[in-house]
Amino acid sequence: MTGPGVRVTQRDSRVPPDSGLTTWRRSVPAVLLVALMVGTAAYAKAPLTVAVVGPFSGFESFIGPNTLAGVQVAVDLINADGGVLDREVRVATGDTSGDALEVVPALQKAVRVDHASGVIGPTSVTLQAALPYIASLDIVAVLSGGTTFVDRNPLPNLFRTTPSDTLMGVAMAYYAYTEGHRRAALVFGTNASAQTLTSPVADTFAALGGKVVARVGLSPGQASYRSEVLKIYSAHPDVIFFQLDPTTGGTYFDEVSQLEGPFVPYVGTDVTASADFIRAVGVKTASSMIVSIQGRSVGGAGANAFAAAYRRVIGGDPLVLANYGYDAMNVLALAWTKARATHGDLVFQAMHEVAAPPGTPCNTYASCKALLLAGKDINYEGASGSVDFNRYGNVASEFEAVKAGPHGEPQVVSTIDAKAIAPFVK
Repeated sequence: MTGPGVRVTQRDSRVPPDSGLTTWRRSVPAVLLVALMVGTAAYAKAPLTVAVVGPFSGFESFIGPNTLAGVQVAVDLINADGGVLDREVRVATGDTSGDALEVVPALQKAVRVDHASGVIGPTSVTLQAALPYIASLDIVAVLSGGTTFVDRNPLPNLFRTTPSDTLMGVAMAYYAYTEGHRRAALVFGTNASAQTLTSPVADTFAALGGKVVARVGLSPGQASYRSEVLKIYSAHPDVIFFQLDPTTGGTYFDEVSQLEGPFVPYVGTDVTASADFIRAVGVKTASSMIVSIQGRSVGGAGANAFAAAYRRVIGGDPLVLANYGYDAMNVLALAWTKARATHGDLVFQAMHEVAAPPGTPCNTYASCKALLLAGKDINYEGASGSVDFNRYGNVASEFEAVKAGPHGEPQVVSTIDAKAIAPFVK
């Protein structure tokens, strides 16, 4: 199921007792653990570890496994090409459960126990709690999430391959307006990772000429949202922007299905394109009512190579967010290669240098590594598109609108060019 040299490290260890912190919890799907633990290559030097830190259980629990799948694919290819600096790359995991109280213990476990030389994660919902600890590290952390909180990120070691929610919100509003919608309602979870989207969506929709006629925040996990549903529909929107976790979405759309009246389409985010969300609301509802906007997952220079490797290593088509994990791992490995180091300022600077013009474009670890070893500057072009970090460690992105197909698979219905939405990005 996977090539040689891929191993996951996942010990039942506690944070050192002087930290005063509780044991972190983690859970990885068995299929990924089996794939990650098959075989190991012979390397003369000690292995390098990268830790995927995020929710593998609890709130938004799809993010950890989906990101890990992309990282796993990248690591498989990296090790097949001789690893990084003649060292095998291994993968550890840290489960935050989507809980701000658990993110620092998970990161400490990654650094102190697993001796990670890089972290992919955490996610938007726990980032603010994690920032002071990340700031103390001399290794790279690649955020999995679009929170607007770090649109002006001051940390030299913090990056993200996922687009900011500022861009996501603009793309959602732009799509709806160009589809002819002029009256919008906003239905977002009260959690921070959803609320950061509301201003970009509303501001852009108004700037385009639309009107927001209702705003409702839904507390996750309630038994009923009937009163909120009635409030939304009584405002007579012709489109509803939303982001809800799968459990909340399932309850909400059950009650929407009981309404009588005109059909209103929903425009959601990459969260609402996830397999977990589609299962929760049902394929019929998802395919008939919901269009999700997500960072471009097809057509990136490295997309074909990624999809082929994903089918070999994991099986099936790539899950949502997996391409971002894959790109994060590749850029990190290339930065280590260019800097000839795994820690410190040289690595932070190399993160910018390996993924930006005017270097020679390349879209696999092997081809980019060969150019670096030949003394060439490179411009890694990833599975998710260009990974050109600005001075804040953020990327611009093109987007696509997707709908669930007959079996729940995402089908692209249109694309949104980065240049089209640029005038509306603050």
